[in-house]
Amino acid sequence: MDKTEQGASRILVVDDSATIGIVVKNALKSAVNLPVDLARSLAACKQLIDENPAKYQVAVVDLNLPDAKEGEAVDFVLNSNIPTIVLTGSLDSATHEHISAKPIVDYVTKQSPGSMAIVQRSVIHILRNMNAMVLLVERDAGFRTQLKSILATQRLDVYEAENGTAALQIMEKHNDISVVVTGYDLKDMDGVELCMKLRASFSGSKLAILGITTNSNDFSGVRFFKAGAEDIIHHPFIKEEFVSRINARLDYLDSLRIIQEQANRDYLTKLYNRRYLYEMGNALFSSAVRKSIQLMIAVLDIDFFKRINDTHGHDIGDVALVAVAHAVQKSFRATDIVARMGGEEFCVVAVNNNAPMETMNRVRQTIENLTIPLNENETLRMTVSIGVTITLKNSLDDMINIADEALYMAKQQGRNQVVML
Repeated sequence: MDKTEQGASRILVVDDSATIGIVVKNALKSAVNLPVDLARSLAACKQLIDENPAKYQVAVVDLNLPDAKEGEAVDFVLNSNIPTIVLTGSLDSATHEHISAKPIVDYVTKQSPGSMAIVQRSVIHILRNMNAMVLLVERDAGFRTQLKSILATQRLDVYEAENGTAALQIMEKHNDISVVVTGYDLKDMDGVELCMKLRASFSGSKLAILGITTNSNDFSGVRFFKAGAEDIIHHPFIKEEFVSRINARLDYLDSLRIIQEQANRDYLTKLYNRRYLYEMGNALFSSAVRKSIQLMIAVLDIDFFKRINDTHGHDIGDVALVAVAHAVQKSFRATDIVARMGGEEFCVVAVNNNAPMETMNRVRQTIENLTIPLNENETLRMTVSIGVTITLKNSLDDMINIADEALYMAKQQGRNQVVML
């Protein structure tokens, strides 16, 4: 389960200005799907945290309050282990030094143009980072500890390695790490060599690499880029720059994932689409042939779907499609493929299902029991016909065609039934 459980999570805003507090609250409510609580003093802040122990995922806190003029509210929220974004009326060097000494997520000047967008972005980053992992590769233990501390303020899970060999072992065990930050001199290999070894196993769409160089005129930065790193940073650097580079890499990976998801998913039902079905289905088919494991193909079709559209309109037809899609998806594992083939037809590709008829009859019964409200007095009921096969043929296409023949038989025999060939 994600570390940010939606049912328990909340956001805290602390600001004595009613206007600014409401503006921040509304900005966050429009950016994230979490309830936002507003406190206008340190006392009110303490009360809310007492009433909601361990529920605040992030807080946006004014640096100076009438009852906390020296930043005591920020310290209290940090001591409550809540990631904290600081709001400040102005930012001079003394204020910057005071704020930067605290383990905060970020700070935002209230009067700066676009300040609310910065607050929104920082909150989105912290919620995202709670489920992201970074591998830090650096031979200098002191510098590594310093970098880890910075990453920890961003609520990132951090793995550490002092050399390239240890880093590769960690990546083999934790291949869902999103970003690798690596120094250049790692004793057993340099960071460029590590970068090349990582790129042999992880594409840029799965893993981002940030190289650290010690000289802006050093050719090592160019070597990092040519080895597949997405970014480099020259040491020494300020904390804000390092944090910005890490979040930029994670943002880029998020964008790629969204694009990939949109390419693979049906826009209406959010099931996999026909293209993904054949792409990944063929991979499962080849694996089933190679390893002699069972592969189940099922094709489902909503009975009399045209009648639903003609009688109730296409909007209700779309609701029916979504309801069926969710019912089918919940009946299978995440490793199985549930796809919309087009129109009112769906396809399932499942591995090692030892009771295909029983499984698909449960799906059929679940859909038969669905009710879609049309108005106060009327509901819509549906049935589906299903064709199934578990006989390995020459190709995935052949198996889908057999399941389609079984579906045709189910229709011919009266609908609302499962036929297996």
